Amino acid sequence: MFRKSGLFLLAATPLVVVAAAFSALASSQEAAGGDGHAHRASAGITANELTLHNDMRRLWEDHVTWTRLAVISLTTGSADTGATVGRLLRNQVDIGNAVKPYYGRAAGAELTRLLREHITIAAGLIAAAKDGDQAALASSQKRWEANADKIARFLSRANPRWKPAPTRAMMRDHLRLTTREVVARLQHNWAADVAAYDAIHRQALHMADMLSTGIAAQFLRRFR
Repeated sequence: MFRKSGLFLLAATPLVVVAAAFSALASSQEAAGGDGHAHRASAGITANELTLHNDMRRLWEDHVTWTRLAVISLTTGSADTGATVGRLLRNQVDIGNAVKPYYGRAAGAELTRLLREHITIAAGLIAAAKDGDQAALASSQKRWEANADKIARFLSRANPRWKPAPTRAMMRDHLRLTTREVVARLQHNWAADVAAYDAIHRQALHMADMLSTGIAAQFLRRFR
């Protein structure tokens, strides 16, 4: 049985989210026609844009799917933990490789490094919550937020269409939803656990769409 003090600290940790920015992003996706596929195709999206759009969605769906499986493995001490976390870390390499054609090898490697740090910090956070170690939990949470802000700054500097405030909000929202998922699982609240995953899956698709749309707009000649 996990000590409740650690769980309460994790659940109560303030993750500042610019809700209006994320809501605007979600509204724009809904206005585009649900998941965006049909409307974008009818608006004259090119084959290259559609490939980028779908590939980015696949990568971020992999991200949240393997994160979920890693959360399950880490919280239960399952024998598949090493293999599952290894596959999740490989996804961070895949995401970094996806941006190399646009921003270069060094930028892709840096994004991979930041995302792998995001995963390793999360693993430590889960372990601290499971053990009820409040000091380690607070430290991991602070490092996790700082890493998310670094990722947001990296993206904003790479592409002027990824504005700092909405991009930071997007990353912080990702942390908030992942935290909700971890807390629900540690508390054995399975209904909340499922709902948290549904929410983080939707948010990952919005994140992927923001990235692919920004790349296509910044490198217009490659897609038109």
